[in-house]
Amino acid sequence: MTTKMRSLRNFRNPIGCLILLVALGAAAGCSTAETTGGSATNMNHVLPSGSSVAGWLVVPSGGSHASTATLDYIDGGGSSGCTECHGSDLSGGISDVSCFGNSTGCHHGPVAGWATPAVHGAAAKKAPGSSGFASCQICHGADFRTVRGGSTCFTCHTTAPHAPRPWRGPAYTHTDTNDSNAPVCAQCHFPGSSNNPQNHPSAPAPAGTPPGCFNSTLCHGTDTIPHPVPFNDPVHYDTTSATFAGTTFPPGCISCHDVSAPSTKAGPVCQTCHVAASPLTALNCTSCHAVPPSGGAPAGAAYPNVPGAHVPHIAFNSAGTPISCNTCHNGLGSGTLNHYNRAKARSAPGDVAFLATYNAQSGASSFDNSAALSCSNVSCHGGQATPNWQTGALNVDTQCSNCHAPGTAQYNSYNSGEHQVHVSEQGFSCTVCHNTTTLAVDHFTTLADNTISPAVAAATIGGAETPLITTWTPGTGTSGTCNAVCHPGDRNW
Repeated sequence: MTTKMRSLRNFRNPIGCLILLVALGAAAGCSTAETTGGSATNMNHVLPSGSSVAGWLVVPSGGSHASTATLDYIDGGGSSGCTECHGSDLSGGISDVSCFGNSTGCHHGPVAGWATPAVHGAAAKKAPGSSGFASCQICHGADFRTVRGGSTCFTCHTTAPHAPRPWRGPAYTHTDTNDSNAPVCAQCHFPGSSNNPQNHPSAPAPAGTPPGCFNSTLCHGTDTIPHPVPFNDPVHYDTTSATFAGTTFPPGCISCHDVSAPSTKAGPVCQTCHVAASPLTALNCTSCHAVPPSGGAPAGAAYPNVPGAHVPHIAFNSAGTPISCNTCHNGLGSGTLNHYNRAKARSAPGDVAFLATYNAQSGASSFDNSAALSCSNVSCHGGQATPNWQTGALNVDTQCSNCHAPGTAQYNSYNSGEHQVHVSEQGFSCTVCHNTTTLAVDHFTTLADNTISPAVAAATIGGAETPLITTWTPGTGTSGTCNAVCHPGDRNW
């Protein structure tokens, strides 16, 4: 018995016919299009004759198929159209042509020197086309760890898509990476991530801003010079050093800065700020100025070592009140953007931001950086405007009213006991009763504490420098008894 063959015109299985048409359509997708470049909608490249469109595969440039694949991959949000014909693993699929079929087993095998950073690293940093970080992801996945062609990006790299740090070394640097690669960088380096150094950028861009290299969406802001960073930060700098013009500087700095003028590089010369020596050898700020700025070596009385009132303020440390650079320059020290920008611009004096501990009762402390150079609302000065930072001075033995005022408006205002009679009515100066010798020791012991200690104040009364007072016996709280020439016999304060 034989079975009669039916003509396709009489095909009675509509479901089977539909399946057959779909299959033919898929095959046709690999055989009828004649696009020669990336279209973001069509990857087809096989002519009816069976050959590829002109320029589709060119060695070693890659030809138009490489740019088409990359641009369509980006447009598709990480979806590769190559897999439609070459299979999900790109090893053949319905086309039976492997993307890794050359003799070296690697898609990039025909490119001489591809395994060297000078070749594939330079290609990866270019704008997307037959290059860019996204082109690596087509084969090796969004995380660069998919095994294709016998390897992953991590076969050679400990980090990807870039090589291990330092990334601003003298030979290879990330600074010439095309900005179009920023969306790939953003996968790991968004602000606040573990792969974004602290304070990068100092003011992140609003949510939804497209990733860019210098728009505050990644590490850097609008300032194209990638500062600030500590000089021992291996992310940006090679921690080895080299000597130039007798001064030792890290090679990572030399890529953007010459040590001294004249210079044709983008950054200011190192000795604009580091007038004494390399910051790698002259530590703790001394490559720029003394600590505190003193007017002595290394820069004399010129910026950045203008002494101002630094020395007497730092002396409060020995008096019992902890004072450091951060007390008045909170968050503005070495390694911050403001510090770098002001140093680069030679702007004197430096920015001031007081710790909240030293706010006066009348409000937040501030500094007038104009001609006045005066502090306001600092608790140590009773909230009153201070003399000029660079040219002014205070004699704490005789100018008490410059910091202390009667009443209760400030933390250090005097209002206890007989102050009203002695000072406001009789016009006595503070040193009639307060011994300046003792005052020099006890006056500045609790500046970080806005609560005035009666015991500290009482300890300054009487002594050789106050001959009108015969004896002073402190009591409890604000009380005490005074035996003085002006009123013999003990008198309650």
